[in-house]
Formats: sequence, structure tokens, C-alpha cells
Amino acid sequence: MNQQSFEAAVLQMWMSTRVPLTRANLMAYTHAPRKKMERWLDEMVAEGVVEVDADDDGEMIWTVRGAVRSKVGPESMAEAHKVEGLRNEVAGATSALTLAARAAGLTTRGPARRGPGGAIVSDEKSVIASGALSFFFGPIGWLYAAPLKEALPAIFVYMIVCSVMPHFLLLPLLAIAHPIAGIAGAAYAWRYNQKGERTALAADVRKALPGKRG
Repeated sequence: MNQQSFEAAVLQMWMSTRVPLTRANLMAYTHAPRKKMERWLDEMVAEGVVEVDADDDGEMIWTVRGAVRSKVGPESMAEAHKVEGLRNEVAGATSALTLAARAAGLTTRGPARRGPGGAIVSDEKSVIASGALSFFFGPIGWLYAAPLKEALPAIFVYMIVCSVMPHFLLLPLLAIAHPIAGIAGAAYAWRYNQKGERTALAADVRKALPGKRG
């Protein structure tokens, strides 16, 4: 890991989790060597990128300046690692499903086109793969095409519900929730291909509600 990727990981940790930015948590999250991490943190403090303070026990805690802290997400490293593991599993399943969809001629990929700002867009998402991932994995499948600000909170709630709800109540709930997640997953991929980037669906849903049309 170099300094640039470390700083990106610190920002990602700040904006996508609720885990305190302590020395131990930063080492566990970024996997940076301790001596290099401490030097990089000192440079980030000197440049005004982060601030450092100490809690009542004398533990150093860093905060990122100019970036809003996530209001949802994992609150411990155990939860953060679980989300990361699920994300990696989904990435693997996504690759397999996308390859299968391409082999069957079912992908929506077409020739390169220009998206917003004139950027070349050639990584269109498979609507079928996105819907299938979301159907089988629930909101975890949204990581394929949805914005993280919508996918991560849904995944967190999904994990909590699956952990605490009794199975006899959970199974009927999942039988309803997974098809809905599959439809949303397909919609996320469709919007991605329309806009050329991950696009939130929440605004579209609000517009569709009675009394919300302009």
C-alpha cells in the first residue's frame, strides 16, 4: 500500500462506516504497516486533511475534515469485515453471472458510447445479472449497480434482520423481500445504463408517489 491508497482507504472508512478511526482500527482496515501509517497520518494532520484528538483513556482518534461522517454502516471492525467479505462474494458471483449472461447473449452491453460530460461509457451493467444477484442475495446484490449510499444501509439492515429474527418469521419475509430486491437490482442496472453511472432510485420513487409530482 502506498500513501495515496492509504488516504483513500481512510476516507472510505470515514464515509462508509461508523468505526472509530483509532490506530488499531486503521491498521486493521487499511492493512498498512504501522510505521508507515503513523508517518502518513502525521502528514495528513500537518496538511489539514485530518484532525486528531484523544479520548478519556488517552486513545488517539482521527477525524476527516470536510467530509460528512456516515450516519449508517458498520460500527465495529467485525461488522466492517463481514460487509467487505459479502462484497467480495458478490463480486465473485457477479463475475460468474455476467460471464454466463454474456455466453447466453443476454447482456445489455453494446458499443462504447459517450455518457455525461462526454466520457466514454463501455462498462454497461447486465440487467439480468443485477436482477438475479439481487433476487438471490437480497440488497447485497445491489453492490453490482447501485450507489453505495443506498446499497450499504440496506445491506446493514438486511444483515441485522437476518441475525436477530427467528427463522419461522424470517423465511416468509425473505420470500417477499428478495423478489422486490431483484426488481430493484434490475432497475439499478437499467438506470446505470441510462446515465452511465450508479444512480439512486430513491428520487424516482418519491416522484412516483401520489402528491409528489411537480
